[in-house]
Amino acid sequence: MGHVIKMEKKETKPEPEAKPNVTLSESEYRELLEKIKELESVKEKLLRSAADYDNARKRLAKEREEFVRFSQERLLRDLLPTLDNLERALSHASTSEAKGVVSGVQLIWKQLLDMLASHGLKRFSSEGERFDPHFHEAVDELQEEGPEGVVVKEIAPGYLLHDRVVRPAKVQIRVAPGGKGKKDEEKQEELT
Repeated sequence: MGHVIKMEKKETKPEPEAKPNVTLSESEYRELLEKIKELESVKEKLLRSAADYDNARKRLAKEREEFVRFSQERLLRDLLPTLDNLERALSHASTSEAKGVVSGVQLIWKQLLDMLASHGLKRFSSEGERFDPHFHEAVDELQEEGPEGVVVKEIAPGYLLHDRVVRPAKVQIRVAPGGKGKKDEEKQEELT
């Protein structure tokens, strides 16, 4: 049932194509409708697959970017104790004869801190802040007057890699005088 339509090429305005007059039997018409539904279904599946592929591609790109962004986390976490020890050495070295050594260690400490910052590591301070278990690790409690659950002293600083906590700050928090703090509750639980 092939129809051949001849068209002549004219340089003037092309005339609209004449539509061939085709007659179909009822079974051919139903078969044609089924094929149209099948093609629409295949088209829908292809569009869905294309969208799924595009979403997967975007998700993989985001995961790869995040992997690269946080790939140094382990190395940076391993360097933090060294940074802490340098800082402790600086805080204990105040004699006049050690001034040259102190200034050298200060320079190394500053250089190491700057290098880590260039890789996205940022130190955060906690003193005076409200205790937040996402950013702080309570290692000691101080019973005194004032608002409870406030960081009184920072024992070891906390660090963020971009916006993720690499190490929570080790802190001392304030508890009410005569009240039971976390350590008292833990001791009571051990006894029971």
